[in-house]
Amino acid sequence: MVNEKIRILIVGGGAVATALARYIKNFDYVEKIYATSGKSDFYETIDIREDDLTGLLMFALKNEISLTIPISEKTLGADIVSFFQSNGQNIFGPSKDSCDFMLNKIQCKKFLYKIHAQTPKFAMYNKTSAIIDYLKNSNFPVIISTAQNSVLQDEKMVCPTLKSASDFVEKLFLKGETDVLIEDYTFGHNFTAYYITDGYSAIPFNIVGNYKFLGKDGGIYTDGAGCYCPDYKVNSTVMTRIDKIVSDILTNLDNSGHSYTGIIGVECVLTGENNFVVTEIKPFLRNHDARAILNLCQDDLIKIFTSCINGFFSDEYEKIKTNDYSSVSLCFYSDIENKEIEGLDDLEDVDFIKIKEKDSIYYSQIGMNFSLTKTASTLSRAKKYLSEELEEINFDRMKYLKEICAKIEQ
Repeated sequence: MVNEKIRILIVGGGAVATALARYIKNFDYVEKIYATSGKSDFYETIDIREDDLTGLLMFALKNEISLTIPISEKTLGADIVSFFQSNGQNIFGPSKDSCDFMLNKIQCKKFLYKIHAQTPKFAMYNKTSAIIDYLKNSNFPVIISTAQNSVLQDEKMVCPTLKSASDFVEKLFLKGETDVLIEDYTFGHNFTAYYITDGYSAIPFNIVGNYKFLGKDGGIYTDGAGCYCPDYKVNSTVMTRIDKIVSDILTNLDNSGHSYTGIIGVECVLTGENNFVVTEIKPFLRNHDARAILNLCQDDLIKIFTSCINGFFSDEYEKIKTNDYSSVSLCFYSDIENKEIEGLDDLEDVDFIKIKEKDSIYYSQIGMNFSLTKTASTLSRAKKYLSEELEEINFDRMKYLKEICAKIEQ
């Protein structure tokens, strides 16, 4: 496939789509890249919903798409992979049956228990009275969030007291949530280990150190306030144990008749030099870390994805090639809409997530707006470059974690 000019369809948007398209654009054999949402100089946006499988298939056929890459949990949940495969299309990603447990936090927790992966204690309730009774006997702090991966996921909160937990639960119910997940909070270092797999063989992609809080001393617990890559804190002993967890995931899914092809992200908290707990499993890269990882990739992911689809992955690859550089990413949030964003004149290192543009002026939206990524020969140097560019960016009610730019000890 890659000896001819090809066209790629990315189903999804945000920083992942931009980072992936930017990476793919480097290959001379890629003629055109499309994505279903967002705005980027690296792809053409098409006006088709991520769960409109028939519309996406018709577009793929009409435009002679060589490879489709679904990055949206919504489109994976609609089972675009099975639908495209049944219509003879090359698509890199997991079927709904193989990744369904990743799309629901409760099902993910149950799956982790099933394969005996250590994960924090949790409970799910749909009534305020039951939640309060549970919280009265809990060890604080706890993490409270919606059970489903919904638009409210960026409002997940670490609650240090019964009152703060009760207030946050009330807020979720007022916003229409019916199922609330309560987890024990684990103190430690957050990281994600990514793997590429054909369902049988899994090869480590890279490891990112994750920042979760928007403030130095807690507060809103986000899906990602930023990251650095590679994560120097995760040693080979821990990685060997995560390798085993990924192998157990793939074996369990294959035994159930739902083999998993795609990227797997194992989110963990490092609690000691060789100890960790698994908190979530994710079916692709995340907005806060995609660019940091892809900036370090020296391999041809299109060839790798195609190898997975065709069943040659374990024969053709023993490792994913990466360079010796380091990346750091910082995410910018807002709790208010339509505030003009200054300092985005040079967009080389910016990946948009949720933002509004009019007449070349950018305006904030509620939630994660964009990420800024720097890559250099050392992590300290990458942080220095990030700090320098950060001085140019400003908008009213801008939120980001200043400590990401702080000097680190390696």
